[in-house]
Amino acid sequence: MQSRNSKNVKIIDVSHHNGTINWTQVALDGVKGAYIKLTEGTSFLSKTAYQNYLGAKNAGLRVGFYHYAHANNDPIKEVDFFLEKLGNMKVDLPHCLDIEVNKGLSKAQVTAFSVKWLEYLQKKTGITPLLYTYVGFSNSYLSSAVAKYPLWIARYASGAQREAGPSNPGKSNIWSKWVMFQFTDQGRVKGIKGHVDVNEMDLDFFRSIDSGVTVVGDANPPSSYRKGDSGLGVKELQQNLIKLGYTMPKHGDDGSYGDETVEAVKSFQRANGLLDDGISGSKTLAKIAELLKAQSTPKQEDLPKVTSLGDKYSFQVKTKVAAGVYKYSNLAEKQKTIGANTIFSVYGYTEGVKAWAVPGGFVQAKDVELIPVTLRTGGLTKENEAEFRSFLKGEGIDSELNVHAAGNPSAEITVAGLQLVKVKQFLDVKGWYYK
Repeated sequence: MQSRNSKNVKIIDVSHHNGTINWTQVALDGVKGAYIKLTEGTSFLSKTAYQNYLGAKNAGLRVGFYHYAHANNDPIKEVDFFLEKLGNMKVDLPHCLDIEVNKGLSKAQVTAFSVKWLEYLQKKTGITPLLYTYVGFSNSYLSSAVAKYPLWIARYASGAQREAGPSNPGKSNIWSKWVMFQFTDQGRVKGIKGHVDVNEMDLDFFRSIDSGVTVVGDANPPSSYRKGDSGLGVKELQQNLIKLGYTMPKHGDDGSYGDETVEAVKSFQRANGLLDDGISGSKTLAKIAELLKAQSTPKQEDLPKVTSLGDKYSFQVKTKVAAGVYKYSNLAEKQKTIGANTIFSVYGYTEGVKAWAVPGGFVQAKDVELIPVTLRTGGLTKENEAEFRSFLKGEGIDSELNVHAAGNPSAEITVAGLQLVKVKQFLDVKGWYYK
C-alpha cells in the first residue's frame, strides 16, 4: 500500500481513555478532524462521546464516529445500537466499523459479520462506511468481500520510532491503498494529556468527502435527508444522484440540501415510482443503492469473451509487480491485490490476451510474466521432426527444438504461455508422447 504523504490531512481518534480534551488547543495543533468512539457491541456507550462531539465541532474540526465490533454478535443489532446512540449528531466524516478481534470465529464468519454490518449501515444512512483494522488481522480474518469499502489501516513502529510511526502500513491481501493510516498510538497533540492515536487521511479521499463542518444543532434521523440538511450524508447523496444521471449544474455535490437537490430527488423519485416529496427517506436511499449496484455490475454481453484452457492446458505465471485480481473479465471491480513474485496458474484468457483467468478472478496480462516449461518428447522419427518444425514455423514459435538422435530419438523444447498450450495441443492431436 502507499506511503504517507506530507500533503495528507491530520486526523486523531479518541475515546473515553483520553480524558478531558481541550479541543481549541487540538485545532491549533494542525488537527483537521477527529474520530470519536461512540459505541461497542450492543450495550456500551462511550460516556465522553457527546462531550467530545460538541468540543470538536465548536473548535471547527470535522467529526466522525467509530463503533468497536464484537464479531460474535448480530451485526444488525450492533448497527441499530450505534445509530440509536448517534441520534441527532451530524457527522462530517464517514461512519466506521472497528473490527480487530475475531472472538474465536473463522475468517469466513468474521468476513460475513463485517459485510452485513457495513451493508446494513450504508443502507440505513446512505453513507459509505470505512473499515478499521490491522494488516495482520485483515490478512488472517477478512476476505476480498470487504474490498469495496474504504480502508482505515493501523500499524505502528517499535521502540524509539513508536511516536513517529512507519512510512507505510505494509502489504494487504485485499486492498491496494488506504484512505486513512493510523501510524501511531503514542502521538502527542496539544490539548490532550498523554498519548493519542494519530492518523493521516489521504488528501484525495478527504477532498472527495469534505463538505465543511456542519453546525451543531437539531438534525433529522440519519436515514432521512431533506431541504436544509447539510454534511457528508447529503454530499454522498448528491454524488450518487449525479452518477445516476441527475444533474445539479449550479451547486453540484456541495453537501447542502437546497432547491436544486430537492428537484433532483423529485425527478429520481418520479422515475422510480416513489412518492416525489423531495425527501430522501429510507425507500429513496435503498433504491439509489440498488441502481448503483446494478450500474457497477457489467452485463454478460458486454464482457470480453473468455477462452477456457481447463486443467490440462493451464500454465503458470508470476507477478512482476503488486497486481490486482478483478472480478470481471473487463478488469472491473478489483477484489484484492497480490504481491510481486506470486506464482499462480492460468486457466483461460480474454480476446487480445489483455487478461488471464486465474483462481478467483482475472489479472492484467501486462502485470505478470510467463514461466517457461521444458517439454520432452520421445520416439520421434525424421518425418515427425520435420512435421514438428513445420508446425513451429507456421505458428511463429521461435523456441529452439533440440533433437537427440542417440538411442530412442527424442526432442525437447522450452516454451511458455499460449505457445506452450499450442505445442501441447499439437502433440496431443498427433498422439506423440511428451512429459
